[in-house]
Amino acid sequence: MIIADIVLTTAVLLMVVASVQPLARRTGLPFTVVLAVVGVLIGLAALWLLRTTLTDEFNEVAELVIDIPVSSATFLTILLPMLLFQGAITIDVRRLAQDIVAVVLLAVLAVLVALVVIGGAVYLVAPMPLVVCLLFGAIVATTDPSAVIAMFRDLGAPARVTRLVEGESLLNDATAIAAFSAFLGVIITGRDLDFWLVSEELVWRLAGGVLVGFVGGRATASLLSFLRAYRGAQITITVALPYVVYVLCNKYLDLSGVVAVVTAGLVLSAVGRSRFQPEAFRFCLDTLEQLAYWATSLVFVLAAILVPRLLENFTLADVLYLLVAVAAALVARALILFGVFPLLSAARVVQKVSTPMKTVIIWGGLRGSVTLALALAVTENALVEPEVQRFIAIQATGFALFTLLVQGTTLSPLMRWLGLDQLSPIDRAFRSQVLTQALSSVRSNLRSFAGRYELDDDLVDSAVRPYSERLLKVGEDNSFAEVLSDRERLTVGLIALANQERSLMLDQRWSGGLPSPLIDRYLLSVEAMIDGVREDGRLGYLRAARRPHRQTWWFRFIGLLHSKLHISRPLATYLGRRFQSLLVTRIILLELTVFLEFRLAGLLGDRLAELLGDILRQRLTEVERHLDALRLQYPKFARNLDHSVLERYAYLEEVEQVQQMRQAGIISEDLARHLRAEAESVHASQRPMAAVDMRATTPELLRGFPVFGTLGEEELGRVAKRLQERVFAADAYVFRQGERADGMYFIASGAVEIVVGQEHLRLGRGDFFGEMALLDQSRRSASVRSISYSHLLFLPRAAFEEIGGFLPQWRSKLAEVARDRRAMNQRAIGDASQS
Repeated sequence: MIIADIVLTTAVLLMVVASVQPLARRTGLPFTVVLAVVGVLIGLAALWLLRTTLTDEFNEVAELVIDIPVSSATFLTILLPMLLFQGAITIDVRRLAQDIVAVVLLAVLAVLVALVVIGGAVYLVAPMPLVVCLLFGAIVATTDPSAVIAMFRDLGAPARVTRLVEGESLLNDATAIAAFSAFLGVIITGRDLDFWLVSEELVWRLAGGVLVGFVGGRATASLLSFLRAYRGAQITITVALPYVVYVLCNKYLDLSGVVAVVTAGLVLSAVGRSRFQPEAFRFCLDTLEQLAYWATSLVFVLAAILVPRLLENFTLADVLYLLVAVAAALVARALILFGVFPLLSAARVVQKVSTPMKTVIIWGGLRGSVTLALALAVTENALVEPEVQRFIAIQATGFALFTLLVQGTTLSPLMRWLGLDQLSPIDRAFRSQVLTQALSSVRSNLRSFAGRYELDDDLVDSAVRPYSERLLKVGEDNSFAEVLSDRERLTVGLIALANQERSLMLDQRWSGGLPSPLIDRYLLSVEAMIDGVREDGRLGYLRAARRPHRQTWWFRFIGLLHSKLHISRPLATYLGRRFQSLLVTRIILLELTVFLEFRLAGLLGDRLAELLGDILRQRLTEVERHLDALRLQYPKFARNLDHSVLERYAYLEEVEQVQQMRQAGIISEDLARHLRAEAESVHASQRPMAAVDMRATTPELLRGFPVFGTLGEEELGRVAKRLQERVFAADAYVFRQGERADGMYFIASGAVEIVVGQEHLRLGRGDFFGEMALLDQSRRSASVRSISYSHLLFLPRAAFEEIGGFLPQWRSKLAEVARDRRAMNQRAIGDASQS
């Protein structure tokens, strides 16, 4: 068959696929099921035309269909990587991570249990060796990503059910293919089956695939950042990635290419979005979706065309074997979901899965292209006996057809019967609020439209009447206030704010100047806010919002580099990025305030909107407090950063204006391209932003401390030169009781807590501490802990003695404060001993 014939046949099949979509919608059947039926009919028709004696006119056409070179390699190397990658890159990684134990159990343990149960059950009734039955079990044990993902998304299954079965279908191919390879090797070589060797091989292939996929995904993400301005290059690299890691693992490293592809897709799902311009990322997802649509369609049509040929020697005995295999497969999945999952749920290893969800997951274990591809691999292998080839071909094909034509067509009625097609109670209650706002806007806008174009009033009233009637009916539904508790309504509002915050962060007008790692970190914190809301309401939301300000091991490490080794660059880079992040966070919080006032307030009501506004103001106050401290500490850097934000916004606004004029037809495409290039050149020529100067302790900053209030400009300058900056995150200890006194501290921003006996004294901006041990020539008498993100100015012991020498009045003032604090400490210790 020449290349031109293959291209022609493939093109015609794609046209058939496109024509099938309206049929699927009209019949209400899942698209994949209709594709499978059409493919089987095409295969039957081609066989009939080729063998009939009525006419020879269509033999050449029939041969084009029958002889199209469809092999296991076609499915597994050309089509499967794109299906897996597109499914992985569009899945919600954060939500998947919450169910990762359940997904791994379904993808690994469930597959192993299934192949043993299916193989054992078939062995009891079929005249085949045990290893052949286990080979068949491995072939049909894996759910098919092309079938499952398309099916569950088409049916609109609940999000968690879809996530579980998608995650399982993406990962379980590796387990099944590894077991398949081991059993096929036993059949070909005739050696004994070594389960320990099979297990070792499986673990090695899975772990290696994860490593290659992770490295490939991270490397690609870095390359995408470098190519941020080149959409075509970014999409090309993204499309090529799954094939690179798949072929590299399968052919050269003997690892799981399936797991490598899925891992790479999940990595890009987690960190890839920030590497693209927003419109480029949407275009990339659309491109991948179109490629996956073609791959899915060809997988089903081509696989289904092979069905008549694979079932040529079908007998009644094969029906018995098939029914036993189907029953065993359902039992095997039930053993995991109803036997293992409850135990793990009780031990809090996995989240609880409801009985209706378990039932749908059991019945939704569809097989398709992967099953047929593995069966084809057996029939193509000349070293396998013909009887084994026939058994595998018939049973695997029959099994795949049963899951598609029986389970696939009944899955939607089953979900309706179990109530899984219904909205959640919160969504049902919130529906009335959304409809009220939407219908009111439609009615108002419809009258404005009619007035603008002077349409007939009677026609306008007729068009508005249905919306008024619906609005009246919806207005009678008070379920939002009656069904939902205050906590549930607050949860709805906070999640809406978090989702909007994520959208704003991905908007280049606000986040365009941020490095990709900062955007990734911010998006993770937003996801943590959503999780916090679900677990602990408002407190969980605020706790997650404050988490980025807490101490990390990396921050402690670079702080030590700065304070002990005087290596300041890492800390300066960290503070610069933190400055950028805080500035963008402030802008986004202000935008969220506007969003709350004009979009959410009408949906949630004034009282709840006021409460949400208070929560946003808490976050905004904290962010502005940190920003003010940084601006005071690093005024030059702050000014440069503000300028870069303004310049970035101006550039995007200029490009938007050019784009609008082009879309309106005011300017030509050539002129628009020239103007965009000019704007880009001006933007690119802007000077790079200055780095944070760790030595930038200014006299202006010191004037904020009362203890320096009486000093002149020259004296303040001398003091500023001797101060060193120390930065502490929340809960980090500045020093502990009993340590040697090496200096004193001034609080530029933040707050600390001094622990003396049972007393806890808090100091804030403008205060100082640590002077008592220096004046008394003693060790620390108390522990001091930072209770927020604090910027402290450290005055070493030698500098303290020097300044005290040329500013005796300043030392006397410190000594006076120290006497008062010492007396307070003695009272606190005395009270503690009496109690």
